[in-house]
Amino acid sequence: MKAFRILLAGLGVACGSATVSAQTSLFNTKPTVAAPTPTTGLLPVAGQGTMLQPSELQPAPSTGLASQPIPGAVYSPWCGDRPAGSDGVGGNGSVTYQNYLRSGPSILGEAGGFNGALQRTGWVVQTGARTLFFNPTSDAAWTLDLGLGYTFNRGNRLANPIDVSANSLKGSNPNSNFTLPLGIRSMNRTSLNFGLGRDWFLNGPGNVGQAPESNWCFGTDVGGRWGTASVGFEPQDDPEGYRRRQGVYHGVYLGTHLDWERNIGGWIFLAGIRAEYSYNWTNLIPPQDGNIQDINIMLTLGVRF
Repeated sequence: MKAFRILLAGLGVACGSATVSAQTSLFNTKPTVAAPTPTTGLLPVAGQGTMLQPSELQPAPSTGLASQPIPGAVYSPWCGDRPAGSDGVGGNGSVTYQNYLRSGPSILGEAGGFNGALQRTGWVVQTGARTLFFNPTSDAAWTLDLGLGYTFNRGNRLANPIDVSANSLKGSNPNSNFTLPLGIRSMNRTSLNFGLGRDWFLNGPGNVGQAPESNWCFGTDVGGRWGTASVGFEPQDDPEGYRRRQGVYHGVYLGTHLDWERNIGGWIFLAGIRAEYSYNWTNLIPPQDGNIQDINIMLTLGVRF
């Protein structure tokens, strides 16, 4: 009987050990994670269910989205590289802007009826803004110029009077059909100027981000002007009197310039010289020819950014 009790106790201990071992194994077992399969970026050949070797795989078809323009997008032709397949000229250089102030002598050439009545040398002042459209290498640019100009010419007064139709003068009888000998006190011209040109940069790129510390810029341009002109007269029989005639005038010009440029960092300072030939149509001294040719020699100061 005693031996039977000992046998039962031994079986109980064995079962308890087995249970604890099973529970310990259950809670301490970590799940087995399958090793990731290397991604080849290739697709299996259609119609085959067997595992293929890498040499037997075919590349996935390309959608071509990276080389196509975004639907509905509008690309500027002057903002660098454009997506393949997009329309327009594209791929050009940057766009920069320049403000300038010019001033210098205005020398009369052929002046029609004004010959002898105006002093040969006057003065011109111009101010405005230019837009530069650079090429991809930024060593040349097309330019658009929009500005204002003022030209002053002093007259020889009664030292060399000219005959002017009386009915063209303010305060005169409109039915007058005779001319008056008048001396010219001065002539003033104010105009809106607009032009198109081309600049070349001699020492490297001319845009703000790539320009060298010092550079030279040579350029030419052609354009027109439209504005108002006025002439002040004094009658020969009344030196203290004053008559005036004003009217619209227009002209064309051809210019060239050479500028020295200094890169300051976020902007470029420039100083240079400009020569300009212009032909202007006026009707200020009828019945005589009032057309004027002049040459302007101006110093230029400006900034580009």
